[in-house]
Amino acid sequence: MSLLERYDVYPIGVVHSRIADRRMMPAQGITAEIEVFPEFQDGLLRIEENSHIWVIGWLHEGDRHRLQLVRPEYEPARRRRGVFGLRSVARPNLLSLSACRLLAVEGNRLVVDPLELIDGTPVLDIKRYSVSWDCIFSARSSRDRYLIDLTGPERLAEFEREAANFHGERCAWVVAGARLIQHLYELWGVRPKDEELVLTVGLDPEVLHLADALQALTGATLGTGRLWARPGKFVAFEYGERHLALTPNRLPADLDEIRKRPITDLFTPVED
Repeated sequence: MSLLERYDVYPIGVVHSRIADRRMMPAQGITAEIEVFPEFQDGLLRIEENSHIWVIGWLHEGDRHRLQLVRPEYEPARRRRGVFGLRSVARPNLLSLSACRLLAVEGNRLVVDPLELIDGTPVLDIKRYSVSWDCIFSARSSRDRYLIDLTGPERLAEFEREAANFHGERCAWVVAGARLIQHLYELWGVRPKDEELVLTVGLDPEVLHLADALQALTGATLGTGRLWARPGKFVAFEYGERHLALTPNRLPADLDEIRKRPITDLFTPVED
């Protein structure tokens, strides 16, 4: 195939966002609107029957000439990485792919969340998100294996999003579960998807939302032997000879309060 060969690509819409500078865009994205141009509005027929959609955008401020980048958050020997294994705005073809919840359809405008594309970004296509085709719970990325540090607010936000995607909403227990996973890393230095980490969850109704969050973040399943369920109001972790069991406390309604409070305010250790 000749490098001079070209394909016709044209925008079918544009992003309307309160953020116009990509340096100010949170890594997790924000709620935004997509305006579909009138000549393509017929393609929106019954799109509201889908809870989530894929948004394919054109990263008009990206760099299409760099194929490798240095990422300081990775282990030193793994910091230089090819762009095909990253979600960078540097790519040969400046395409972005975002999975978004479809919040509302208002004529030719879609309200979506989260979207990390800045105001004015051209939208090239929209497709429905399919659980049967697109959701791979067992998937692992380089970030699961080689990031140096899993602490801090940026990593907490990533954990929250992953757990919320699995659970269905970003509730108080999703945030508390993300905090607990960070605490476990600080305590033992173990990554949440380590194949030796075993999660046990209590079957008390008050623990079930937390159980969802922890299963999402650890990738534990019954089939792998990394997930167990027993009667009681607790969660527990095992890693080699180490064991930690905790009872969740009553959580504040404000999610930011959960992010800020000491972990001992959120959970009480269970004595053996």
